[in-house]
Amino acid sequence: MLQTTTLKLSEINLDHKIIFDSYFKIADLKVSELNFTNFFMWRNYYKNRYGIVNDFLCIISMLDENQPFCFFPIGDYSRTNELKSTLSVLKEYFIEMGWQFSMRRVSADQLAVLKDLGLCYESVEDRDNFDYLYLVKSLSTLAGKKLDGKRNHINKFKKLHTFEYEEINQDNISACKDILENWCIQRDYTTQSSLIAERIANLELLDNYMSLNLKGAIIKVDGVPEAFTVGEQLNSDTAVIHIEKANANIQGLYPLINQQFVANQWSDLVYVNREQDLGLEGLRKAKLSYNPVGFVEKYIVTLC
Repeated sequence: MLQTTTLKLSEINLDHKIIFDSYFKIADLKVSELNFTNFFMWRNYYKNRYGIVNDFLCIISMLDENQPFCFFPIGDYSRTNELKSTLSVLKEYFIEMGWQFSMRRVSADQLAVLKDLGLCYESVEDRDNFDYLYLVKSLSTLAGKKLDGKRNHINKFKKLHTFEYEEINQDNISACKDILENWCIQRDYTTQSSLIAERIANLELLDNYMSLNLKGAIIKVDGVPEAFTVGEQLNSDTAVIHIEKANANIQGLYPLINQQFVANQWSDLVYVNREQDLGLEGLRKAKLSYNPVGFVEKYIVTLC
């Protein structure tokens, strides 16, 4: 047990994966951001830093230097006294730095933990960051009337093309990078800061794919790599999808790689977390069209 009662922040590198993974395993969290891969691939954009306080993993994002935020401490939530102390340390650190204390991406489960601590707090629903949760059985079969459209797209694709499904390995990662680059170019990424950041984060993941212990797949269309996806097991019953990129000019390719990856890789789990829509209308419509079974609700929280 790490008894450090002060916050000392460190930059995140690959050597820290074993540390992060141990805390995430204890907490068994549902939030898509709460895994080492996410914090690593986005570490430079969000300026993520971490420290251990009272044997809780504390992570701070300094994306906005004037208004950083932290995540709810990650660890064994039955240790209520230590958790209270950790929250106090975090709040005092923010005050010392001249920042307003704010916790973001706080799940409903974590909010319940906070309520049980008896601390005074305020919370605001963060709908744009709600994660979309789907049943593996639903995405792998696309059965039912609500998913008729997805099956029809795939059937039309199969009438026009042949396809091959391959697991990502060291030999075909370069093909994933080519698909990513084409995807970015199709969207004129150099004119959009968010796409520039996404490209860099995706390349960080692909460059370190083997070390991060991820699962992924490529779809070849008529012999040519045209789509890839990457995910990992998020908690005891859920997979999270980090990346899904495809040639948008090939109708049916997105629903195909979605269905194939879940069917081939995640059949032993119950849920798939496909992350948030960020308030983007087109992305929200697309995620809703897959008939989510529910959401992982998130909140912005301040302590009184």
